[in-house]
Amino acid sequence: MFKSAFGHRRRKRACRMGTEESRNGNYGLMCASAVMANMNKQVQSARPWSLLHQCSLEQWKKGHGVAAAFSETTMTCNGVVFKDCSPSFCINRQGLLNVNKTEPFFSFRRKSKFTMMAEHFEYNHIPAHLSSIQNFHVNSVLCCQGQTVVLHLVRNLMTQFGIIDLKANKFLGIFGNQRVEFINEALRGEISPDGSLCLIKLPTTRVGSTGFVFQLYKLSTKELMSEISLPYNHTLFVFDPRFCTSRIAATSFLEAEDNSLSLIGVPSWEVVTTNSRVDDFNSSLNPNLKDLKYSRDGHLIFAIMMTSGCHCKEKKARKCHPLDVSVYVFDGDSAQTLHCIQYHRYACGQHSCLVNYMPVLSECGSRMAIVLNDLETPIDHVQIYKLPIRGNLQNRCRVRILHTFPPESIPHLPLPGKLIRYLGFQPDYL
Repeated sequence: MFKSAFGHRRRKRACRMGTEESRNGNYGLMCASAVMANMNKQVQSARPWSLLHQCSLEQWKKGHGVAAAFSETTMTCNGVVFKDCSPSFCINRQGLLNVNKTEPFFSFRRKSKFTMMAEHFEYNHIPAHLSSIQNFHVNSVLCCQGQTVVLHLVRNLMTQFGIIDLKANKFLGIFGNQRVEFINEALRGEISPDGSLCLIKLPTTRVGSTGFVFQLYKLSTKELMSEISLPYNHTLFVFDPRFCTSRIAATSFLEAEDNSLSLIGVPSWEVVTTNSRVDDFNSSLNPNLKDLKYSRDGHLIFAIMMTSGCHCKEKKARKCHPLDVSVYVFDGDSAQTLHCIQYHRYACGQHSCLVNYMPVLSECGSRMAIVLNDLETPIDHVQIYKLPIRGNLQNRCRVRILHTFPPESIPHLPLPGKLIRYLGFQPDYL
């Protein structure tokens, strides 16, 4: 059923599956209950990577997404990345609205300097005395994990980072003072699964040095724990959700390995294993690699690549062919390539919010949904694919339980708290 395969090579490579191959059935005419019944029936017999469902984006929003056990139904955003949105925080998904600032302490600064996201956090979460007296202002959201948000702050032309607890609506302090002010595009951050550490990639400020570094901070004490220089400026990274703070996946982490994916111990920076060939068509992952993410259970890693360059005018006019998007899938324990799904999308690879082409995962973690465009029509479609269920029997039982019970009923099941947390993909250490 696959569109093509990767040729004969010394080691087995992923199979590519084109999304245009599976348009069988008029799924779009189904009601929500029929979608749920059809999904539960297919998922028992379908092979991994099989297409389980297809519908229009409007039908997805009106019930197909929820019926297929996806809590995230926002698949498009008109925001501009690094201006309205950040790679880890979308103003549309988080429901942020522009703030009309009338207080005197905001009047000294032109509103045009602020994005919608920055205005929201500065107005609602930064103490007034920091903004008005100490001249702090928000540039963007660097990263978030649960109810913890790390902000990119600027004061007197110097970058700093602020911590916010959204649950308590409390500003927890500042860390990581830098000597210069960085643009949002130069920064990348990730909070560890347990919320205790924050790993930030940023340009080095050492005199006589160039390039980028990893800086690992402990959020409770706001101290720098470890730092390492990077051989490439475009390295992406993500924490493994199965580990507390001790492992990340990172691209282009090793010297002379610009097309690689490595599993790395933290904070020793010891490389556990490396896949030296991630992209089959380019020697460098820059600039096509857009994001890196783990599956909910941590057994799969997704690398999302998209045609580079600015296509804003063509996207609005729909006068060009959709851009190519590829989702490469890797084993979370060996980093070896498992699969690749390719599809088309009307979006700008340089300025579009990542929501427009990033896959989303179901509550059970065994399904992946993407939004795409066919070459024949500009209509947005959503397709759902079955992911392989990996890991031990415990993980397989979790997926089956989540197929049986709706997400809102899980916390009320007559089970011990530890099992309830496990069903919610919360690791044992939380």
